[in-house]
Amino acid sequence: MPLAEPRAGESLGLHIYPEFGDEYTVADPEKIIWSSIRHLSSRGVVEWAAEHRHGITSKRDRSLLAHNLKLYIEQASEFYHAAAGGKPNTAPLMYYYSFLNLAKALCEFRKPKLHERSECYAHGLSWRPDPHRLVNPEREYVTIRGRGIWHVLWECMMREPYSAPDGAKLPIRVLLSYCPEISSEYGTIFARPTMLIDLEKPDLLYRKTRREAWLTFSVARWKLNSRKVSVPRLIASISKTGSSYAEVKSGDKEFRVFESSVPKRLTGRVDPWSGLEEDVLRLNLFAHYADGRKLTYSIPLQESLPIRTPQVVVYYTVLYWLGSLVRYDPHSVRSLIDSGYWMIIDGFMSQCRLWLLELFRWALYQSEISLYNAR
Repeated sequence: MPLAEPRAGESLGLHIYPEFGDEYTVADPEKIIWSSIRHLSSRGVVEWAAEHRHGITSKRDRSLLAHNLKLYIEQASEFYHAAAGGKPNTAPLMYYYSFLNLAKALCEFRKPKLHERSECYAHGLSWRPDPHRLVNPEREYVTIRGRGIWHVLWECMMREPYSAPDGAKLPIRVLLSYCPEISSEYGTIFARPTMLIDLEKPDLLYRKTRREAWLTFSVARWKLNSRKVSVPRLIASISKTGSSYAEVKSGDKEFRVFESSVPKRLTGRVDPWSGLEEDVLRLNLFAHYADGRKLTYSIPLQESLPIRTPQVVVYYTVLYWLGSLVRYDPHSVRSLIDSGYWMIIDGFMSQCRLWLLELFRWALYQSEISLYNAR
């Protein structure tokens, strides 16, 4: 069957959050991000974000939220800055506890009074070293155990109940394959490409006369071929209940073009970005800066995982493993430092950790803020 012509509409741009914008700084971006996050220690800022970005209408809930966020964010900041002075055999553990508190702060928006729930006091993950052998990242895995902050964070990002079975395993090598900041190191160490498909020309199109909006994007043929991904497999990985996609004709033989199977009809005063927020969420996009400092979105191929896992949770899980590693197995830490694997671990701690911090900022404010150094 011949492919259909793509629909015509006004280009509005695709973003992970309905609120978006660019910021420029001459200062250290890491300090700017933390300054923004620490603003949520202010009651006025929290109450505004809770109402206007997270849709919390109860004044009492917003007031209680402000108190709890202040506690979590202050502790997250203290752990983070203590870790900055740590060495490789200690810093990952302190960074993990920093992000654990940021996760609690974020989850508080979805589950008020989180500290009164038992899941607030469990990691939701487990890992223990083998006493008879040193750690090898190619065979290590983290186990999803019980119910803890990991589960609440997953549900907060995906906005649906967690459904994978208890005891499901998350292989470390597979998780690292979803980290574009260390794609070069990953290819060198594991001799395989990352499991991400970069999107070209991702866009939200809008037809004003009919109040319809839909998503569209292109994928380079060579990227699909290099990862042995067929079009049906790609479509299956992103088509969920309420959101499906179809291939349409491409004007460039080097690319395959996809768009929403059915446009979404907007009602009332809903703008196109808010109207398609759930559709964008279901794509489970991973964001990163590519060549030319361009914000790029990718689709993760996650058949090797027990459940679709968002970018924040992937990075958080790797950091949990690294924190557990330095806590329980200093012998393996020393062995890794002296091995080729340290290239990818050091890359994760120096690059992915910073991006995870920025992703938490996005999620806390429900706003895609692209931060650039103006110098």
